[in-house]
Amino acid sequence: MLLLFIIYHVFWLELLLLYRSWFGTDERHTDDKEYDLYISYARGSEEELFVLSTLRSVLENELGYTVCIFDRDSLPGGTITDETLSFVSRSRRLLVVLGPGYASRGSQALLELQVGLDSMARGGQLRVILVQYQPGGGRGLVRELRRARVVLALVRWQGDKSRDLTSRFWKRLRVELPVRRGGGRGEEGGKGLRLQSQNSTNSQTGLITNSIKHPQKVFQAAA
Repeated sequence: MLLLFIIYHVFWLELLLLYRSWFGTDERHTDDKEYDLYISYARGSEEELFVLSTLRSVLENELGYTVCIFDRDSLPGGTITDETLSFVSRSRRLLVVLGPGYASRGSQALLELQVGLDSMARGGQLRVILVQYQPGGGRGLVRELRRARVVLALVRWQGDKSRDLTSRFWKRLRVELPVRRGGGRGEEGGKGLRLQSQNSTNSQTGLITNSIKHPQKVFQAAA
């Protein structure tokens, strides 16, 4: 019994990914969403480089997910608010990459976060995942970000340690992403792939990955 407890304690992420690969439901067969995830980040920041050079590449090319990035996928002539609402509503997950500049009031990134939190509070299918690329000051957090941090847990990016696809960071992220049955090369199995990232080894990223059973109650309490 003790041996089983130790095995579970050490390998719970691997066991959970294995369970998903056997019994998880591929959401592509149960909804009409166009994208697996929409990535939100502060434009003109170091997080943007992380998103475009590492996060997007691995999610699309290695894990086989359909990723929506506003600056790449939006059409000329549309309004930011309408396009954001449309993209988020057509996505299964909202992946929010946090850094010191994310919480600036009035930014597009903050609008994207607000849309995602409101969708979860209304009981929608969308789930929000927070990735903290760099730690930010706790005192200056806007209300939307405070709400998110209350209801979701944080996991840290540890530079070089997190670059392998078999690292804890990617395993935790994959637990929160939609199940892929026979999808991307890295889904649920994982290979020791080295990511060609330009991240600083001093960077620390967090991932908010806990799912909530009743988000409406938690958001009301945190507001």
